[in-house]
Amino acid sequence: MLKEEILDFIVCIRCKGDLKKDESYLICNKCKIKYPIKNSIPHMLEEHIIAIDEE
Repeated sequence: MLKEEILDFIVCIRCKGDLKKDESYLICNKCKIKYPIKNSIPHMLEEHIIAIDEE
């Protein structure tokens, strides 16, 4: 499980804004994107980004 403390050290790769964590994603509300978390590792490369409105 990804620890909450990590959010003090990582930011959105697009806007450098704060991220929020839910069960399976890190979410940037400013950019309206989310990064998947797999096996407790956030996948924060451009090709892994999911637009929130794509759901």
